[in-house]
Amino acid sequence: MPQANCTRTGLSPRLLLLASCLVLAGSASLVVGSARLQAGPRPESVANRPKLAVLVVFDQLRGDYPARWRSLFGEGGFERLLTEGAWFAECHYPYASTVTGAGHASMGTGVTPRVHGVIGNDWFDRAQGSKVYCATLGDRYQRVPSRAAGSGGRGGSPERLLVPALGDGIKQRDPPGKVVAMSLKDRGGVLIAGHRADAVYWFDDADGQFVTSTFYRAAPHDWAKAFNDRRVPDRWFGTQWERLRPDVDYTAHAGPDVGPGEGSGVEQGVAFPHSMSGGMTEPGPRSYQALYNSPFGNDLLWEFAKAAIEGERLGQGAASDLLSISFSSNDAVGHTWGPDSHEVLDITLRSDRLMRDMLDYLDGRLGRGQYVLVVCSDHGVVPLPERSAAQGIETGRVSASRTMAALERHLQEKLGRGENQGRWILTGGDMDVYLNERTLTAHGVPRATVEAEAKTFLESQTGILRVFTRTEMVGPMPANDELAQRVWRGFHPDRSGDLYVVIKPYFYPSSRLTGTGHGTPHPYDTHVPLLVYGAGVRTGVRADAVTPLAAASILAEVLGVKLAPEAEAVPPDLLTLPAVPR
Repeated sequence: MPQANCTRTGLSPRLLLLASCLVLAGSASLVVGSARLQAGPRPESVANRPKLAVLVVFDQLRGDYPARWRSLFGEGGFERLLTEGAWFAECHYPYASTVTGAGHASMGTGVTPRVHGVIGNDWFDRAQGSKVYCATLGDRYQRVPSRAAGSGGRGGSPERLLVPALGDGIKQRDPPGKVVAMSLKDRGGVLIAGHRADAVYWFDDADGQFVTSTFYRAAPHDWAKAFNDRRVPDRWFGTQWERLRPDVDYTAHAGPDVGPGEGSGVEQGVAFPHSMSGGMTEPGPRSYQALYNSPFGNDLLWEFAKAAIEGERLGQGAASDLLSISFSSNDAVGHTWGPDSHEVLDITLRSDRLMRDMLDYLDGRLGRGQYVLVVCSDHGVVPLPERSAAQGIETGRVSASRTMAALERHLQEKLGRGENQGRWILTGGDMDVYLNERTLTAHGVPRATVEAEAKTFLESQTGILRVFTRTEMVGPMPANDELAQRVWRGFHPDRSGDLYVVIKPYFYPSSRLTGTGHGTPHPYDTHVPLLVYGAGVRTGVRADAVTPLAAASILAEVLGVKLAPEAEAVPPDLLTLPAVPR
């Protein structure tokens, strides 16, 4: 498995870089090229099809975890999926910007950011002149229910998603099924559900409530209001997060409990046990943030999901329904303590038990063979730079802000700056750099000239592997350059910047002194699990080179609905359901 190379300790930095490049090159066969795309599932026929499709996302569940910790899983959870379902061990995202927004939009639509338009969690909108967020339309919609203090709060919206999602196809059927999505993050629900969902909820740590948006409805569903009224999140206040398995040597399976680069969370501490109070004397925002930053955030979401299943009677109607549950706490824990920590091992073991509970619940409510379930993730994570350095790997933390400031100074020295002509760099995030159109016009310098100068400078900086210019990203990119192809698949002409920066393997673009992240085209960020279980699924370990975009296509085929014409093909010989007539 490619991911194993990402954490092996005995390779030199040069060999690690070579291994990363070989995996990128080898994944050129991913089913994402236009020659291997299909026009989505054929016209519908819903007879004898499962009454419920469930998409389960564990945010930041890296692709090597199931194999790495399989010996520690109990019966009935991930092990049931691995043995009684289809396990795609070589599932990688096909684009460069591996972040939550892009990942959920891709799993929900079956297409890449170049098509669906969600190129990141946020991006710079040239027409608006400011950054925009992937899952809202500014203040157009409000939080439901509004906050008790009367401050309102912005409401989520899927309107930045440029193509129909799986949920939209379900709502177009006659009769339509129900579409319900939820997450601790707003983008984890909004971008999966599509434009016509029946219920989309996320967790607001300001007051510990699950909320929705006026885009969807003016008041919470009765079952959601009843859940909020129970004040379920307060259950964990004053408790501690202890290891689930005292019989397991966590250090042998993950790494030391305390290591350089690990964070301390929300006043939770670096080492076990971790407080769930957030330093507060009564439940409030900090304790809710601590809950989010622990496995118990997942437990909370699962309880809310059961309330939704029962309140909406999912799987009980005339047409098949869709439920999407995106568990965000794995991501928060991974960011804080890193992938080779006791905390990430523990939340993975707890996620295994959660899956056991979910499968048992669905069996009891619907019956085996009456549902199909897909488990995936939106991205992986890079090891803590300090841990990589201890293994002799070239690594480091690179400050994007300092790098952009140095680039600005360089461009002013090379190209000049008039008294009122402003900066050359309008804005620059971790990866995307936007040039200032007014400065280019005032100086009369061709865009390609500025791009080339900036590219040369950035590629000479510490931690930067390659830089791609807008001129290059518009295309066509060389077909034999897989890294370039990944950048191209994540580029949207109307939304992306003028320069895209690819960090070197094992470097982390952040000025923070602790924690880690993701967002690169390297295997530790692109590799995620893809598990398919339930009615009409052929079982076994699959070596197919697939992408998470197949999650939408698989569920669309199961439910007999259409996706965008560019959607990724269903992996061959996966489903035994009768083909939907063309």
